[in-house]
Amino acid sequence: MSEAPHGSPGGHPHADQPNWQPADNIDDYLQNCREGLEEYSDRHAAKLLGVPRIEVFRWKLMAELPEDLFQALLKSKRSPSVKSVAAVAQALKRGNQADTECCPHCGHVLRTRPQVSTEYVKIVNDWLKEKGFLK
Repeated sequence: MSEAPHGSPGGHPHADQPNWQPADNIDDYLQNCREGLEEYSDRHAAKLLGVPRIEVFRWKLMAELPEDLFQALLKSKRSPSVKSVAAVAQALKRGNQADTECCPHCGHVLRTRPQVSTEYVKIVNDWLKEKGFLK
């Protein structure tokens, strides 16, 4: 019994399958995205890095900070967290908004919490003065 010929190139039964596999690590994933083989997604990147999506979001916010401001925040008295430094980046974009907690019955404001600590506000204000944005 003889085997049937496969015919012309591309006539192989698996010819419709791509010759690449979805990335299983972040380096290959980014390479695939650069080459147009995959579309970038924070969700997929976070999965490959083994972190929650919010962490990738915060890293991207922190990357938007000017280098000298970022370094000033890292030198603060208390050890900065990713969340707190990302909050600074977000505050520079939208303003330092506060989380407001209200009474569920009457709506009276019970507590407000600024998203950026007073220490970081001082560091940012000093940086803005140094750059000539504040007097």
